[in-house]
Amino acid sequence: MTRELERIQGGELLAAISNAMVRLRKEHAGKGPTEAKTYWAGDDMLIVLMGGGYTAAEETLYQEGRGDTVRHSRQAFQDVLEGRMREIIGDMTRREVVAFMSASHQSPDLALEVFVLAPTESDSPTTARDQTSPEG
Repeated sequence: MTRELERIQGGELLAAISNAMVRLRKEHAGKGPTEAKTYWAGDDMLIVLMGGGYTAAEETLYQEGRGDTVRHSRQAFQDVLEGRMREIIGDMTRREVVAFMSASHQSPDLALEVFVLAPTESDSPTTARDQTSPEG
């Protein structure tokens, strides 16, 4: 991990994740999303929403009524990149990715990547304050 990654957090971290995901898609598909935004959903889930980025081939297939082919192709592509995406998120958040889900939508052109992260040490049952209910 670089020293740069050790310093970023908050909105800067979310922007860096968005940029890394766009770069990854561009590197492997020849074209990347035109928009991307990353959100925290609670303490342990990251959502990356990307828009735009149909390749010329995908656009042609979609226009000719072959949206199913585009959808299957995109799912296969996301499956292939899953390991790389998990690695990016793990490195940038310094947390293990315990689950990954992916979906795409054609009109509008959107892709969604969801990463569930291992709880932080402070969230661990062994380090959290005793939260048992009082005896009645």
